[in-house]
Amino acid sequence: MKTFKNIAGIVVILLGALWMLQGANIIAGMAMSDNKEWLVIGAILAAFGLGLLYENNRPTTRIH
Repeated sequence: MKTFKNIAGIVVILLGALWMLQGANIIAGMAMSDNKEWLVIGAILAAFGLGLLYENNRPTTRIH
């Protein structure tokens, strides 16, 4: 399950980065190009993916 969550986090980060690049018109030629809405949505998605990776890989603390 941990491996699946890591892969899902990486895919979400990459998808968010792609949407950010399209929204910033760095990757042109699509309907999402030069649309700032997709820049914001991509940033939120990438942040969610980073949070998913952090939550899945953070060290656990044990209370005795």
